[in-house]
Amino acid sequence: MKKVFQKAYLILVVCILSGILCSCGSEDALPALPSWNDNSANKQAIIDFVESVTDKKSDSYVPVEERIATFDMDGTIVVEKKLWLELAVAVYRIDNELSDDEKLVASKNQLLENIAKDSEPKGTGDLIAEVTGKAFQGMSQEDFIVYMNKFMQEEKPDFPGLTYKDCFYKPMLELIQYLQENDFTVYIVSGSERGVVWGAASEVVMLPRSQMIGGDITLSAGNESSPNASKHYVFKPEDTLIRGLGFTQRNVEIDKVYNIYHQIGIRPILACGNTDGDFSMLNYAKYNPNHAGLALLINHDDDEREYQYNVSERAAWDAMAKQYGWNVISMKNEFDCIFLKDAEKVTE
Repeated sequence: MKKVFQKAYLILVVCILSGILCSCGSEDALPALPSWNDNSANKQAIIDFVESVTDKKSDSYVPVEERIATFDMDGTIVVEKKLWLELAVAVYRIDNELSDDEKLVASKNQLLENIAKDSEPKGTGDLIAEVTGKAFQGMSQEDFIVYMNKFMQEEKPDFPGLTYKDCFYKPMLELIQYLQENDFTVYIVSGSERGVVWGAASEVVMLPRSQMIGGDITLSAGNESSPNASKHYVFKPEDTLIRGLGFTQRNVEIDKVYNIYHQIGIRPILACGNTDGDFSMLNYAKYNPNHAGLALLINHDDDEREYQYNVSERAAWDAMAKQYGWNVISMKNEFDCIFLKDAEKVTE
């Protein structure tokens, strides 16, 4: 009987080892970008590009240290309608914790009214800065990042059953993962304030803070009761960094190029965005003087599963894409799914 058990155990070990060896040598790996439709021309263009820059025999080969990819955040890897995250979290705090501030509530209501009339309202920059800034003025930056992270667990009102965290775009997260698997270093380069990016995206895209760039809110050293903005102030052991009003650095349009240059120091070979605020970044990657570049522009054309917007600008943007050689990605036609979970949009 003992010999029978020994023989059976040996057979089991051989089977396990055979399975391991077969799986290690198998070429039947999971397909790249599984949430992209099979007939997506851009899916194949991305795969072809990545294969060309990672193949040492290719004329387009790019060394690992120069495989840099930059992604916008709002509207590129996560939903930005009806409200982008930076404004959504400010509105949430005003409604739930600052409702006694009549002036701030009035400013918030006016801003939401403007946005309801025009999703890209002109001349409301000061109002946006007031609402998003004052909602968290005086809070430590680290406390704000924690607050932002917790807010991502709140349900998104227009997609019942989905949290804000669920509303990252699954196909875009797959793209980031695919690039990382091919030794790209991925950066988020967002127009939102840096603390918003760190709080919202860190647990989803799993990037260190050093790879997530945003605009910089004014900070002062000290504590919440007595921040000190003097440049001659000496930081004390018990001090923290406190949020103020206004920005010391923006990260939109051409500023994205400047900040990529200053903070990364290596020109990207792939960039992805969704509005004219990303156009400079797209060209910065596309026309990398040392390597072939790929520029991807997301087209929000799926009003059933997400939102259709920038419609009036689309013809001009498509013309620019053709002029500069950007690849325009149709969410409606090229994404098999949109979010991390399925949900139906509430329509008014």
